[in-house]
Amino acid sequence: MQIEGLTIYKYCKLKKPLIPLRSYLYSLEPIGSGTPLVESLTSYIARLAEAHCVAPGILMERELASVVNKVYGGANLHRIYSFTRAFNGTGVMAHDLIQALQSLTLRDDLELSTMISWSEIFPSRNLLRCVKAWCPFCYEEWLTSGQQVYEPLLWSLDVVKVCSVHQQRLSQKCHHCHQENIPLAWKSRPGYCSKCGQWLGYSSNTKFSDKNNVGEQELDWLLWAANNVGELLAASSDLKFVPLKNTIAASLRNYADYFAQGNIAEFARYLELPRNSLWLWCQGTNQPSLNTLVRICYYLQVSLLNFLTQQELFSEQPQKTALFPTKLLLKPRATIKPFEFNRVKYYLENILLSNEFPPPSMEEVARRLGCDRRTIYNHFQDLCNSISDKYVSYRKARYLESVAQSCKEAREAALKLHQNGEYPSEARVLKLISKPGFFRYKEVRAALSETRRELGLDS
Repeated sequence: MQIEGLTIYKYCKLKKPLIPLRSYLYSLEPIGSGTPLVESLTSYIARLAEAHCVAPGILMERELASVVNKVYGGANLHRIYSFTRAFNGTGVMAHDLIQALQSLTLRDDLELSTMISWSEIFPSRNLLRCVKAWCPFCYEEWLTSGQQVYEPLLWSLDVVKVCSVHQQRLSQKCHHCHQENIPLAWKSRPGYCSKCGQWLGYSSNTKFSDKNNVGEQELDWLLWAANNVGELLAASSDLKFVPLKNTIAASLRNYADYFAQGNIAEFARYLELPRNSLWLWCQGTNQPSLNTLVRICYYLQVSLLNFLTQQELFSEQPQKTALFPTKLLLKPRATIKPFEFNRVKYYLENILLSNEFPPPSMEEVARRLGCDRRTIYNHFQDLCNSISDKYVSYRKARYLESVAQSCKEAREAALKLHQNGEYPSEARVLKLISKPGFFRYKEVRAALSETRRELGLDS
């Protein structure tokens, strides 16, 4: 039937429009994913807080802490300042924060803002900086060109010392207040000092080698390290497999076969590394730090990414570089020269006969002598054992004295609380003793329990 040119149908099927799931917080996209300058998680949290017009500390305290639901989760960011670098790392703190942020923002790409993809490969030691580092020239360029100012994950890694774009050393102190910044502070804001609030960028035409007095050899190493680690971060988004723990061991054994016919000792001499350390790495028992691994790859002139993925192995006929800066090499093990033998022996004997208090450990003795402790042990095992026994006896006596003092304080605290009409619980007693940490010892807890029994409080 037609009505004034319109067609009337008996019925029509109407479908509800598909409404995407709404996130609790803004679904902010990390900057630079799939590039060497991928954004760090601490930077993402700071930008997310800024997008909601609150300080990062407020965001952590009011939103993230309840989702993470752990002591370190950010209930009070002031208490975990020294640990915020771990947010960009490979451990539990980074994993838990990612899970919390994913649930609040509905993003599934935040893992790339940390080193979690390489958690099986790189140990946490010496992986991340304790303080924030940045390139002031990148900051200035991003601001003047209208780009978003942020903090790349690359800058948080300890092995990266320079900006590969501007060939400048990364700054670690504000040029206004001359203070260092931690990775994530209560009032962190990318590009600004969390202490004085001033802008951290500036423009300059000064060349890297002139400004920083860096030689060509060291500059070559620093830029190579920054570029190779950046290449590794860029590849994280395209990994077709999770790197396994034995990857480094397998690659080291392959290169040992190539350069030294599988002789680990000879390969260690070739790399000028401690033989025992290299042997443990080749066995997969221990893992070298990222810093050490980058140095090894530079020494062999092998791409870090190719070394870890074992792609194009030996396609470019690798060989040890002759340009490796001597001062960047690991220090060789100290040895006692023949004319020093009597001097060291005489010093060790005097240490045993002296009444020095507290007695020094062998680590301290080796430091004073300027020799490697293991080398001294090799020459004077009996003397070294005697010095160590003397030190251990001292430490044991101090431990027993401290435990006895803590037991006494726990008893006095319990009696005082009872006199004031309060139950002497562990939490209350802990606040009254000088060394609360000693409550982990059974002797101290037993002293408190015995006192409560004497007071008729416990059966």
